[in-house]
Amino acid sequence: MSDDEDLVVRLNMDDEVEAAARRGSQEDAMEWSGNVAVGLIIAGSLMGLWFGALLFAADPQDILENPLFIDQSTATVNGQILSAVDEANLTGGDPIEGIQVILLNIDDEPTSYSAYTNRDGRFSMMDVPQDESYVLKVAHSGNKTLRITFNPGDQADLSLTLTPGEGVIEEDLRRDSHLESAVLLASVVASLTVISALFGLAGAAEARRGKRYRRTQYLCGIALFSRGGIFIGPMLILVGMGMLSATKRQFEDFEEDED
Repeated sequence: MSDDEDLVVRLNMDDEVEAAARRGSQEDAMEWSGNVAVGLIIAGSLMGLWFGALLFAADPQDILENPLFIDQSTATVNGQILSAVDEANLTGGDPIEGIQVILLNIDDEPTSYSAYTNRDGRFSMMDVPQDESYVLKVAHSGNKTLRITFNPGDQADLSLTLTPGEGVIEEDLRRDSHLESAVLLASVVASLTVISALFGLAGAAEARRGKRYRRTQYLCGIALFSRGGIFIGPMLILVGMGMLSATKRQFEDFEEDED
């Protein structure tokens, strides 16, 4: 072999080595990008799971009580009693301590539920059955008697005012309650949040396998509804999907479509 031919062979070999090195570098970069994408999708999905768990376990005063995990057969009746406001003298509106509050059944018969107001005028009666209506009665010397008909659990807090004078003030607070439908909606939202997050974890596992590109993107797309951190979780998943799109040549079904 002549020197020229030997030089050509060496140059060709150098080109092949350089090309192989570039391919290896590109594959390493694609693998790194794919791993980062999987990590982002997992992080966003875990945030969705966390958000869904918070919806299920949230304090009833903050969101809504969840009928899947709590006993709604009883309720706590809370309230406050204030003195009537005298606009002429600019007095009143103060909490009244030591006022007895009793519950009567709908037939006006006494029950075992009663309480006295504290220094802030507040009272509380626990474990009142929700399957019937009650009459809350407040009778205090020098003031009109209050008779409030209500359903336990419909109102978070009863605000009552004692008015000087004689006679009875009656009020019916019973109404069509939409609490059950609202609670059901909150439960459905929480369930869909958790399920969407699980789809995201399934999409991350599918991306890790590198078998089906479209299936991976579909699963991750459903995970966008997980709402982890309101928008942070979906944003992480969306960025991960974009990085997977840039490395889709690594998926087997993409290579088959090209062939």
